[in-house]
Amino acid sequence: MIERILKILLILFLFFSLVTSISCSQDKKENKSVENSFKTDSILYYYRNYHCFDFVKRCELEILKIINQDTLIYVTSSEVYGEYEEIHGKITKINDSIYFVKTYKHIIQSGNGDKPLSIAKDTIFFYCDSSLINSNLRIEYLNGQKEQHKIYSTENKFWINKTLFNKDNDRLYLILDYKNPIVDENVEIVSKYFNPKFFIGFTSLREFDDFYIIVNDKDVMTLNLGTESHQSLGPTFKLDRMKQGTQLPKGRKLYD
Repeated sequence: MIERILKILLILFLFFSLVTSISCSQDKKENKSVENSFKTDSILYYYRNYHCFDFVKRCELEILKIINQDTLIYVTSSEVYGEYEEIHGKITKINDSIYFVKTYKHIIQSGNGDKPLSIAKDTIFFYCDSSLINSNLRIEYLNGQKEQHKIYSTENKFWINKTLFNKDNDRLYLILDYKNPIVDENVEIVSKYFNPKFFIGFTSLREFDDFYIIVNDKDVMTLNLGTESHQSLGPTFKLDRMKQGTQLPKGRKLYD
C-alpha cells in the first residue's frame, strides 16, 4: 500500500515538474520574442478598432506606436462619444515585459452640452491652446455642407446653421488643422444633436500621469494603480499587436 502511494506521488511529482518546465520554456520563448521584436523592429503598432458602423465616418480607434524602443505615442478617438486623447511618453525598461512610461505631452478633448449664458442657441463655444490661434476650424454638417472659421483666440465663438442642426440624428463635425500623430488624418470632434456639445475644449494638460505597460508579442496593456473607489493613474487600455499588412476600415491609413 505504501509502495503504491509512493509511486503515485512520484508520478505526480514528475507530471508537475514537466508542466512547470514547459511553462518556463514558453515564458522564456515569449520574453525572447518580445525582446527580439523590440530589438529588430524600429516601429511597433498596437491597436483596437470597434463600433465600425455604416453611419459613422470613422470607427472607434485606439492605437499605440512605439518608436526605437524608447518613445510611445497613444491616441484614442471616438466619433460615437465625441472624444479625442493623445499621450506622448518616454519608455524605460523595468524587466523583459514591463516598461515605465514617463509622459511629456497629453492632449485631450473635453466638453459637454452646457452653454455659457452669453452664448446664443446658434453658437458653439470653442477653447484651445494658443498654438492653434490663426489656424482654421471647419464645421461640416450631416448633409455635407461645410463652413470654415479662423481660430482667433484661446476662447472662440462660432456661428452654426441652426436649420441644419435641429434633429436627433443631426451631427456637427469640427475638423481642426491638427494632425493625428499616428493616423494620416486631421482631428475631428463630433457633436450629436441628441447629446450636443456646445462648449468644447481641445487643450494640453499641464500635469501628467506616468504609467506602466506590459508588453508581449501579441498585445500591450497598462498596469496602473487604481481601485473601484479610486481613479486609475494614466490611461487604461489593452491593445492587440498590429500585423504587417493590416488595413484600417473606412480608408484610414498610417503615415508612410
